[in-house]
Amino acid sequence: MRQFLPASLTTLTIAAVVALGAAACAPDGTAPGTPLLSQLQADSLAEQVTFDAEDENAGATMTGDAGAGAAASFAGLGPLGLARCSPTRTPGSPVDSDGDGVPDSVRIDFTGCILSWPLETDTVRGTIDVLDPTPVVADHAVERIFTNLARVRVYTISGKFTSETRNGTRRTQRDATTLQNTETNFRTDYVFRNGGTATHVKTWMSTFTADVAGAIAPQQPLPSGNWSIGGTSSWTRGARAYSVTVTTSPALHYNASCTTAPRFDSGTLVAVVARGGQTVTVTVQFTACGVYTVTRS
Repeated sequence: MRQFLPASLTTLTIAAVVALGAAACAPDGTAPGTPLLSQLQADSLAEQVTFDAEDENAGATMTGDAGAGAAASFAGLGPLGLARCSPTRTPGSPVDSDGDGVPDSVRIDFTGCILSWPLETDTVRGTIDVLDPTPVVADHAVERIFTNLARVRVYTISGKFTSETRNGTRRTQRDATTLQNTETNFRTDYVFRNGGTATHVKTWMSTFTADVAGAIAPQQPLPSGNWSIGGTSSWTRGARAYSVTVTTSPALHYNASCTTAPRFDSGTLVAVVARGGQTVTVTVQFTACGVYTVTRS
């Protein structure tokens, strides 16, 4: 069992994809008696699914109605980034036919977002289309279509870069107490510092229940509550592909006051990994904000 202490979400993501990707560079086929995943690979996989679980929080209450700034959480810009780079919204005053607070259609465009930090320069590009899938029914449903939404990091000292690019659709249905995200074949493509690449495709359904009934409001930060997540995904790097089935039991408790990622202070995420007739279970148990343990069995 391994314990992980608070770290930035960016660090978790890069560590996960590099370590798992490096393992996947081995020749295809697993020798008899060799575990499907080493502990290091299990740790890396845990970081990846943890990142994906954390990603369910991003923009969960966004409708596109309050302006482009609300969309920036998807790209990880944060308050400092938003002060330097604000994506644009088209049209500026979108139509809301059913008056449910969700515009019929609005595009958030990140073109021209370049952020300079002491040790890296980040470029954010691509678009998110925010749609009302039921424009004549006031049901608060939201559909977000990610098109080549990429964040590219160029490291000042080495000149090397990494990137994450998202493509796919996420649909959200909510009321004031519960929220449900549905993603089908949502794809993320990675490029690593060594030039390697990987692809992660997930089909997940996630349900959020607020701790305090009636606490969910559009365009407001997500309140504390529980995420129940279930679904499947595939991870491909080189000649190796893994299938992963994810469940949560008990549900992951999202703590809105957490200042470190992942922002869960309790709950267990279980990933069953399969390849070539072998399976291994990776269990991620959250114990405090940004702190979790990983067990392989």
